[in-house]
Amino acid sequence: MTQGIVLSPKLGQLSQRYADLGDRPSGEHFYDAFQRYLKANRESLFDLTLTAASAEVLLDQDISDLDPRLVESIRVTNPSLSDDHFFGLSGDELRGAVSTAKGKYFEYLVADRLNAGEQVGPVLLPDGYQAVLADSLNQPGWDMRIVGPDGATADYLQLKATDSAGYIKEALDRYPDIEILATHEVAHTGLVLDSGITEQDLHDHVSSAIDVMDDSVADQFLDYFSPLFPLVAIATWEGYKVSVGQQSLDQFKLVFARRGQRIVAANLAGAAIYAVGGGLLAIPAAFAGGLLFDHFWNQEAILTSYRADTDRMLSMRLAQQGRLLQGEV
Repeated sequence: MTQGIVLSPKLGQLSQRYADLGDRPSGEHFYDAFQRYLKANRESLFDLTLTAASAEVLLDQDISDLDPRLVESIRVTNPSLSDDHFFGLSGDELRGAVSTAKGKYFEYLVADRLNAGEQVGPVLLPDGYQAVLADSLNQPGWDMRIVGPDGATADYLQLKATDSAGYIKEALDRYPDIEILATHEVAHTGLVLDSGITEQDLHDHVSSAIDVMDDSVADQFLDYFSPLFPLVAIATWEGYKVSVGQQSLDQFKLVFARRGQRIVAANLAGAAIYAVGGGLLAIPAAFAGGLLFDHFWNQEAILTSYRADTDRMLSMRLAQQGRLLQGEV
């Protein structure tokens, strides 16, 4: 039946590769091909898992996780600052906004603790009394008044979050009849009531707010985008296979190129979602990015193979027609 039919070398190789040869049962070569397919899928899953695990994602850092009183302090002292504008501030602008809010934050802390029945330094409110902060940011003389059960003001206090003894002396010179409740650092002057709240505590809270709020989209993208570790891990493993003779150097280059591109594609997808506030969605986005890369890689490989085979078949057809024409002549 095959007399007169000339198979191409490629078809001959495929026939020999997948036919029933020797003592191996028919179809076993197809099983081998399926195993190679599973291995490629496991390799892809491993690369994507390694990429997701190595990403430096601060998923627990968000404006909603900050002390609400600190956020309120920033908004009160910067009333023109919207949420959209807030995240567009430069580093210096943001630090300035938070620094101006530090005093207000100290006031909120003191008032909240007193009204919760806690003692702040030597100050403890009697039953029925309440600490009320001044409505104006520029209230002269006092920052807090103590209001009794009848609504009358029983006392006034100045609240100062500072480590400057000179600033304390200046405030007392201007309002000598109003006591000052201040941060612990200036308690040694003997001129103030020690709140027990330190300037360092306030600084730490402010710094944490800066770390979260001062992240631009580019900063957050770079926080997530970290392909170096998985690339090094893949290079090490594939290099080991070269050293033990499991693959050639040329195979190493091809495999590392494919896996490296997959890792970078997954990282880019996850970083893009994280940078725009996607949070935990960055992890499935990284997997989706890697899978899309595999899809397009396979499609491109199939297309390249199809074009090569089409060109080869066209060349063979042209050669055949040339021989036929020569025969007719």
